Amino acid sequence: MARKRVLVTGATGYIAQQLLPAFRERYDLRLTDVRKETRDGVAVPDVEILDLLDDDPTAISPFLEGIDTIVHLGFVSRDEDAPYESQRRNVDMMQRVYQAATESGVGRVVAASTNQAAKWYEQPWFAGRKDIVSVEDYPRPESFYGWAKAAYESLGFVYACGGLGTTLEVVLLRIVVPREIDPDLFVNEPRERYIRELAGYISERDLQQLFIKSIDARSIDDQHGIPFQIFNGVSNNARKFWSITNARQVVDYQPVDDSEVRFAKDIARLLG
Repeated sequence: MARKRVLVTGATGYIAQQLLPAFRERYDLRLTDVRKETRDGVAVPDVEILDLLDDDPTAISPFLEGIDTIVHLGFVSRDEDAPYESQRRNVDMMQRVYQAATESGVGRVVAASTNQAAKWYEQPWFAGRKDIVSVEDYPRPESFYGWAKAAYESLGFVYACGGLGTTLEVVLLRIVVPREIDPDLFVNEPRERYIRELAGYISERDLQQLFIKSIDARSIDDQHGIPFQIFNGVSNNARKFWSITNARQVVDYQPVDDSEVRFAKDIARLLG
């Protein structure tokens, strides 16, 4: 079987560094970013310079020849002096990716979203008034960052549903805690803050699996036949409240890690 050709935007970023080792083994990659090094100054091989917010919205087009899937990880950091405006730029960047994919005949876009698109639901969960947060729950962000990701998602449905005259396959992954949890950060914090991290943890190998299965799944159609999905990105954590039911059903996501096991000694010390 021919290897899929995948374009990765934001290829020097934090999430990309977790994904690229697995991607390089599986796909023919084209990597783009606005720089060729990570924020720590480590060079990332094969990265080509591309500014998705260039004055020319077609600047991405030459990078899409023969591409099967775009994995969009590109992101403009929050500007403390202009929090809304900086996040609006991220929505504009996402729209350019959707539009370029549609015009270039790319079949699927898999983009990094975040649980922040629905983060307000953590409040009723902590209060014991909600047991699980589903991707079907109405988005309830509580920051401009979360709003921008929710906008990514609804914008993706516009491109997926055929309302624009074409159909683009779109998967949004609401990544929650994509890092190892440092217990020392929570020693003097309320218990629920540490519990929230444990609930949302996703290991590197589970993150890789979720992205790969979102790229490789033959069909991502929803119950109405629309090729559009939102998946919560968490491991198989005993304390998870972000539902992964649809990811299991649609793309056979089978996370192997559990924060309760991974951080058992820390949990005993902080919560015992």
